Amino acid sequence: MGEKMANEGQENTLPENKRTRTIELALGFAGGIFGLIGGVFALLFLPELGVSAILASVVGIVGAVFVTRNHTGGGIILVLSSIWLLISISFFGVLGFILFLLAGLIAIFRK
Repeated sequence: MGEKMANEGQENTLPENKRTRTIELALGFAGGIFGLIGGVFALLFLPELGVSAILASVVGIVGAVFVTRNHTGGGIILVLSSIWLLISISFFGVLGFILFLLAGLIAIFRK
């Protein structure tokens, strides 16, 4: 009974080093989906750049998953894949670029 009273005042919070990275994961997946859509659309006009955009989107999704284990490394992967996506298909990849970049910057700078 004494243990129950001692635990009542504690909140269920995660320690500083075990934060969840749900925002980065969600933004990374959304950026990957929009990048894949843009890449498939670009395949119709410029197949090489469409394939490059699809690869950038897959790397970005892998980076989003990697954020849950190592937030700095995953954030760097997301930022690099966002730049790669923008260079590959420019206008068609703007939404994926923005989402990947936001996810990467949040992952790098959030404590």
